Amino acid sequence: MDIQGLLKNKKSMGILAALFIVGVMLIMGTDGGSVKYSASTDNESTAGELDRRLENILSRVEGAGRVRVLINYRQSGEKILAYDMESNTQEKDSNKENTSKSEVVYDGNKMPVVLKEYMPKVEGVIIVAQGGNIESVKKQLIAGTVALLGVEEHKIEVLKMK
Repeated sequence: MDIQGLLKNKKSMGILAALFIVGVMLIMGTDGGSVKYSASTDNESTAGELDRRLENILSRVEGAGRVRVLINYRQSGEKILAYDMESNTQEKDSNKENTSKSEVVYDGNKMPVVLKEYMPKVEGVIIVAQGGNIESVKKQLIAGTVALLGVEEHKIEVLKMK
């Protein structure tokens, strides 16, 4: 069958339309309404902000002195976007034709509506502090990091700053 014959056949058109939609979704990197991003500037700024906030709070621990923090992420963050789904079923003779269409929902500022956002997974943390050699300070820095990030103690290393 040639291409013109395929385009005239309604059943073939439905199949081609469905394949086109699936292809577009695969190209866009969507997975059931989710859009994953890896090293985007949005993700980096969020991660950098968390580093700075952790440095700020840990430097206030008595005996810690100046503090620098490096957080290593195992996995990037993920945003679940809202989609508007439209589905039609038409019956003609004994044939059923299903068509579906999905579009990302945007707010008033032309930004996609985010249903859920997952922060990147933390793999490990290095804390360099002036008081990093004092055992009581080290324990407090680790406890604060565990409380904030929910990462296990053995994935946090506290070092003395030179």
